[in-house]
Amino acid sequence: MAIYDQNTNVNTSTLESLVAKTVDTVLTFSPSTLYFLGNQKNWKGSLMRFPVKYARNTQGMNFQGLEKFSTTATNNFINMTFDPTGYEINTVISQMEVDVNDTNKVIDLVARRLASDAQDMAYDLSGQFYTLQTGKTFLSLIDGCDSGTLGATSYGGLLRATYTGLAGNLTNVGGNITLSTLRTMFNAATHGKDSPDLILTTKAVWEFLEKLFTPTISHQITQQTLMGYPKFTGASENGTPNIVAPGTQLKGAMGFNSLMWGGVPVIADEAVPAGYLFMLNTRSWGFYGLPSKHPNYKPVKFYSDTMDSVYNIPVTSGFSFSGFMDPIDQYGRVGHIILAGNLICDNPRLQALGYGITGA
Repeated sequence: MAIYDQNTNVNTSTLESLVAKTVDTVLTFSPSTLYFLGNQKNWKGSLMRFPVKYARNTQGMNFQGLEKFSTTATNNFINMTFDPTGYEINTVISQMEVDVNDTNKVIDLVARRLASDAQDMAYDLSGQFYTLQTGKTFLSLIDGCDSGTLGATSYGGLLRATYTGLAGNLTNVGGNITLSTLRTMFNAATHGKDSPDLILTTKAVWEFLEKLFTPTISHQITQQTLMGYPKFTGASENGTPNIVAPGTQLKGAMGFNSLMWGGVPVIADEAVPAGYLFMLNTRSWGFYGLPSKHPNYKPVKFYSDTMDSVYNIPVTSGFSFSGFMDPIDQYGRVGHIILAGNLICDNPRLQALGYGITGA
C-alpha cells in the first residue's frame, strides 16, 4: 500500500480533502436520559413539594344502636420535598484557531465545539441518572426505585423505614433472570390501573431476555413472507464462488431487534449499571427543569450537521448557554452550558428494580 504522505509527487501536486463531518467514537448512548431531558416538567418554587398519603384512617368502626362514634382526628399526609441542583460544562475556544478556520472553512470550529460539549454534558448526566445521589448530583433512577437496600434510605427528605410506602420494589436476582421473576417484579409495582410501562436494562441483560423469550416464539417460515438468505457452498475449480440464491429452499430468520414483555417495551440503555433491570411507571417520573432567566443565557441544542454522534438530536429543553466571554489575559473565548432542576419520582412504590442478573 502506498504511503502518500511520504510521496512528494503526490504531496506537491494534490490538495488534501477534509470530510465535512466529525464522527464521535467516544460517547455511549442512553435513550432514557434523552427521554427525561427531552420531556421536562417545569420547576416551581424554592422546593418542589409532593404531598403523599402515608397512613390509613383506622378510626372506622361497626355499630349498633346509639353507640358513640370516634371523634379522633388522624394525620395521614406529609410532603416529600426536593431541592434543585445544577450541572455545568465549559466551552473554551482559541480565537487564533477560529481565525485560521475562517480562512478556508470546511467545518465550523465554534459550532462543532458547542455541539460536542453539549453532547458530552448529556453523557455526563446519563451517568448521574444511574448513580445514587451524592453531594450536589442529580437524583437518579436508583434513588427513586430503591427501598433503602442500595443506599437511598430516605427519599424526598423522608425516611423509608418510617414511611414504608416510599420504598420501591427491589429484587436481588443473584443469577439467572426468569419469566417468573419478571412477573413477580411487575406485579409488585402494579397497583390499580398503574403498572410499569417502560423496562430499561443493559445490552447484556437484553440479550439474556432475548434468549429467555426465544423458546416461546413459534417461527413460521413461508415463501410469501420470507425470502431467506443466499448460501455459500464452496468454489468451483476456476475459483468462482458457488452460491445458492435465496427464495428457493433456503429460508430462515432468528433474533429480535425489539423486545416486548407484557406489552411493555424493553430498552437497552448503555448507562444502566451491569446486571440491573428497571421497571418504570413513567407517569410518576419527571425531570423538573429550572430554566435560566439570565438575559445572556440562551437555549442550546445537541444537534450539529458537522457531528455524527449518538446524541446528535435537537434536544433543547432546560439547557442554556451563557454566550462567549473574552478572558482579560487570553486570546480566546469562554462560555458555559448549564442545566438546573432535578430528576424526581413522585410514587416510588410503582417502580421495580432487579439487580445481580448474570444470565438466563
